[in-house]
Amino acid sequence: MNILKILFNYKSIKILLLLLIFLNVQAFAIEEIKLETENQSLFKYLSDVYYGNVEEYESVSPVLKLFSEKGLEFKNSPINSLKVGYIHENRFTYTFNENQTPSAVHKFFSVEPIVGMKFNENKSEILFNYNILRDLPGYDNKFSEKITRLYVSHSINPNQTILIGQGRRIPVNYNGSLAPIQLDMVLKSQLGRTLGDAYAVGVRNIGTYEYLDYDIGIYDSTRYMNSFGHGSDFTGYVMLKPFGNNNEKYGKLRIGGSYNIGKYYNSYNQYSFFTGYDYNKVHFRAEYANADGYNGIAHSNNHADGFYTTFIYDLFPKVSIVGRYDYFNPDKDSVYSNIQEYTAGITYFPFKNMKILLNFVRRNYSDKPDSNMILFATRFIIW
Repeated sequence: MNILKILFNYKSIKILLLLLIFLNVQAFAIEEIKLETENQSLFKYLSDVYYGNVEEYESVSPVLKLFSEKGLEFKNSPINSLKVGYIHENRFTYTFNENQTPSAVHKFFSVEPIVGMKFNENKSEILFNYNILRDLPGYDNKFSEKITRLYVSHSINPNQTILIGQGRRIPVNYNGSLAPIQLDMVLKSQLGRTLGDAYAVGVRNIGTYEYLDYDIGIYDSTRYMNSFGHGSDFTGYVMLKPFGNNNEKYGKLRIGGSYNIGKYYNSYNQYSFFTGYDYNKVHFRAEYANADGYNGIAHSNNHADGFYTTFIYDLFPKVSIVGRYDYFNPDKDSVYSNIQEYTAGITYFPFKNMKILLNFVRRNYSDKPDSNMILFATRFIIW
């Protein structure tokens, strides 16, 4: 009970967040900044910056401007702005079932500084972020594998961007391509975290229009800069938005899919179909994926498929309840290999770019005893 009281004590969460932010940015001498208003706390001030809404921007310390929405701007310089950010994620997992001793694990998944620089009248950008604590199963977790993003991008027009390097996750499927801060639950779906959820180096064209989004790229087939030269990869993702920008009137409907084909020692190809709808307080997601071999965080020659349906309801402006049914078969050639997950939980949004999530997951296996998990996660990004 004491642990639960601490976890759900709002003041404790605020203090913990303050300490995490303070400790990870003190190298930039944030503690030396004098606030414009004497009675304004550091926590409140950083949360304003976190929202990107800093009052009297011109009078803010240059050091603190690095963390603001605009970044530190330069005049009469080839560099237009320099910006610093930070990503943090930690997770507590409690697992229990009838046949095993319960286990509890706490792990930091992301301690990740970000540096971005814009130039060419803000049309071009260089961005680098590095996850100090990345620990991927099956990898050596050397320096290059801890690089999350390292790229140069250029906006051809307001709707299209060319990106060269390792950008956000490749869109092998919708759920797998999401960043942690975008997730409605602690865990991605099984197809998202098995078939996708990976980074690759390549050239991609990203487009955003009123009725259509797309992300098409050619990559080296290595993941997380592990070892290059073993094959190439094509990934294309298209999302239709039938209602365009009329979200308030009709809701936000999205229908799309992806196709991924490549070779990493052995050939693989996979496809997915996604639909999502958001209207007022109600949100729905569903996705199906099929793979004849795949190349996500792990590489496999197995035939796999799976689908999930997710339902989200906003109880209050900052509190949502979530539920998901998730089916996945990692080896369709095996009679007993499917896994079903039932997830229920609650998500709290204390700030614009912060989530606190509590989930219960029931996992049913076809070939071994079922298991249960309670997951608690905190995620935030300053950018």
